[in-house]
Amino acid sequence: MTDLAYRATGRFWAELAACGVTDVVVSPGSRSTPLAVTARNQEGLQVTVQLDERVAGFCALGMAKASGQPVALVCTSGTAAANYLPAVVEAHHSGVPLVVCTADRPPELRDAGAGQTIDQVKLYGGHVRWYAEMPCDFDEPEYFARLAIRAATTAGAGPDPGPVHLNWPFRKPLEPQGSIPRIRAARGRPVVSVRPLVEADVGAVSRLAGRRGLIVAGVLDVDDVGTAAITAFAEEAGWPVMADAGSQLRGRGPLVLDGAEWVLGRADLAPDVLVSIGGPPSNRAVIDFVAACGAADRLLVDPRRRWEDPSFVWTEALASDPVPLLGAVAGQMASADDAWAASWIEAAADAWKRVEAALGVDDLLEPLLAATLLRVLPPEVALYASNSMPVRDVTSFWPSAALPRRVLVNRGANGIDGVISSALGAALAMGQPVAALVGDVALLHDIGGLLAASLSDADLTVVVPNNDGGGIFSLLPVADSGPAVHFEELFHTPHGVDLGEMANGLGIAYHRVEQAEDLAETVANATGVTVIEVPIDHGAAVKQRKRLAELAE
Repeated sequence: MTDLAYRATGRFWAELAACGVTDVVVSPGSRSTPLAVTARNQEGLQVTVQLDERVAGFCALGMAKASGQPVALVCTSGTAAANYLPAVVEAHHSGVPLVVCTADRPPELRDAGAGQTIDQVKLYGGHVRWYAEMPCDFDEPEYFARLAIRAATTAGAGPDPGPVHLNWPFRKPLEPQGSIPRIRAARGRPVVSVRPLVEADVGAVSRLAGRRGLIVAGVLDVDDVGTAAITAFAEEAGWPVMADAGSQLRGRGPLVLDGAEWVLGRADLAPDVLVSIGGPPSNRAVIDFVAACGAADRLLVDPRRRWEDPSFVWTEALASDPVPLLGAVAGQMASADDAWAASWIEAAADAWKRVEAALGVDDLLEPLLAATLLRVLPPEVALYASNSMPVRDVTSFWPSAALPRRVLVNRGANGIDGVISSALGAALAMGQPVAALVGDVALLHDIGGLLAASLSDADLTVVVPNNDGGGIFSLLPVADSGPAVHFEELFHTPHGVDLGEMANGLGIAYHRVEQAEDLAETVANATGVTVIEVPIDHGAAVKQRKRLAELAE
């Protein structure tokens, strides 16, 4: 039976590799032995070992987000599989392709008190695109080849990529009884994204030519060709672009606005047409603007057919990929009002000058930290922005002088968990430096990811604005209630952790920086895995944010 299991899992991995999967993240365990050993033995697969399944899940997520290809996960049975759940949830919501392989006890050991045995059937519920309970009978290896093809295709192709879950029950003995097979796939079956262009969608956009339009771009997984297609459309139509940092569009020309959110209240800038591409905006001002916008036509472009607009104000939903769609329409969008784009560009530039002056040049509170980091990071360094305030700050305070760069974010479920692990996965997948902007609470939430990074050869710089707690809560109405709601204890939650001692205990280089010019030098000299702490005066930071909010028009 063991030899059959090794042939079946070997066939599975061979076919998965033929479908374009190159990375497998494995966590140690006994029940998953056949999966782990045959994956490590398979030509064309790179196996990364992570001790902690929660870290492993987010590491795989970061790899898949960075590469755009499905990444496989392998763990043993029981709570090991349960620890994948946060990463699976994020992958589900953000459309990241994962092939999750959980080992399990065979049916006769379930509900019988056997160790490391929980109910793993459909463990992740509706958070996967497809689930399969693998058979205990391994004498039909071609069946496992078909399952590999379906898993890779379901995870990585079509309009809605995401995680799939295969639950593998194994009987003992788990160790190989003979030589470990290395199996070649019969033929390559590359998995490619298939998002056909819908002609009706082309017509829906082209009929809006000559009107005053505005493009709102959330998180987009696009390369340089994709960003060029979107910006070419914007230039042809004369439509400004209000883009999140994770859209990959910032710094891509004058129509991609810096400072746009600070002028959203101006009546003379109200568009007739609003086109939303990518995920929902990260910043509240833009979300409120989209909800209240009086545009007669509001198009939501969503190839995944998720219709992700919490305000539900769109008048038409288009199911095409925005890159081929806007590329196909660009030649039909001649602008009839050059002054429209110019008014937005001038207003946003003036607003940014006011905001930049208010940030100052010395004391590194979070907004100036984000702006400075974007200025000083070399263009080849990707930025992984944590949820809570970092992703909002990177979007709001992107300086006009900053170069384009790849910005990765976990904006599916918007959680702060697993950010270091995700950034580590991105660095490993891309083979290039990554900087992570991570709040102190998010860092402490993923100390395991920091440990994993310290054991890797990744080039990862972690920049931590440390306000000793959950700073975002001080910007919410609950903060006004103060002691009546035990605000410090229940919301701000100061922790008092010495981040330097923590980093040193993990053998990680550590620097404490308090001035903008020192940050530039420290970032430039960072190598390997480095933690850069920026202490934040929490009270001063809250006051500055309130002053900045008053600059909005």
